[in-house]
Amino acid sequence: MEDITPLNLEDCPKLFGLRYDQLISILASLIISSQFYSWCNPINFAGQDLRFDISLILGLIGPIYAFATMHGSVANWEAIINFNLTSQVYIPGPDPNPRRFLIDEELPHFSE
Repeated sequence: MEDITPLNLEDCPKLFGLRYDQLISILASLIISSQFYSWCNPINFAGQDLRFDISLILGLIGPIYAFATMHGSVANWEAIINFNLTSQVYIPGPDPNPRRFLIDEELPHFSE
């Protein structure tokens, strides 16, 4: 019998919930910021070393890019922020979002 399980690949393959370009941008920005901090001589400005501040800015470029390109539109940012910042309690019972699954999906019939 042929397997007809639908694949949910959307537009791009993902790893850890991120597209590959987002994951690479996060990893690259963290590597670049740590290397900048270790290679750069102290940058004194008003009695404070600015290496840490600059490396933080460099390290945040990748996550900001990943967050900005996560769903492709600004309208979904509120849903993303709410999903990540609100506490989630799973209570057994009926599905609160019945449109979550495909209703018109043709299911296979198995004979015994």
